[in-house]
Amino acid sequence: MRRTTTAATATAVLIALLTVGCSSGDGDPKADAKPTTAKLSTKWGPKLDTVTAGEKAVCNQVGDQACAEHLTDIALVVGEVERAVNEAGGSAVYPRTMAELGKVNSAVEAYTDHECLGDENAGIEGSPCPDDAQTILTGGKTLTLALQADEAP
Repeated sequence: MRRTTTAATATAVLIALLTVGCSSGDGDPKADAKPTTAKLSTKWGPKLDTVTAGEKAVCNQVGDQACAEHLTDIALVVGEVERAVNEAGGSAVYPRTMAELGKVNSAVEAYTDHECLGDENAGIEGSPCPDDAQTILTGGKTLTLALQADEAP
C-alpha cells in the first residue's frame, strides 16, 4: 500500500511539473509573445554582418559617393530587418532591437539632412557627418546584438 501511495504521489508531482513546464510562460506577456519560429537573429545577423563588412577605408571620406553607397546598402538591410521585426511583434517582443533601429534610422535621416554626400567638408572637425556615418556603420553589429539579446530566454 505504501508503495502505491508513493508512486501516486510521484506521478502527481511529475504531472504538476510537466504542466508548469509546458505552460506558455510565467505570465510575462513579453515571454509569451516570443516567436516560436526561427529566430530573426539567425536570419538577419549574417545579412547584417555581410552588408557592414565593406572595405575598411570605404568611409574615410564620409562625403564620398562610395561611402554613401555603402551606407545606403546598410540602410536598405536595416529597413528589411525593421519590417521583419514589426511582423514578429515589434517593440513588444524586440524592444532593444527597435531602439537600435531607431538610432540607425535617425542617423540615416541626419546624414541626408546634413547633406553629407558630396560635401568636401563632411569630414572636418565639427561636422556631424562622421557621427552620422559611424552610427550607420556600427548599426549592423549593434542590431545583431540587440536581436540576440531580445531573443535570449
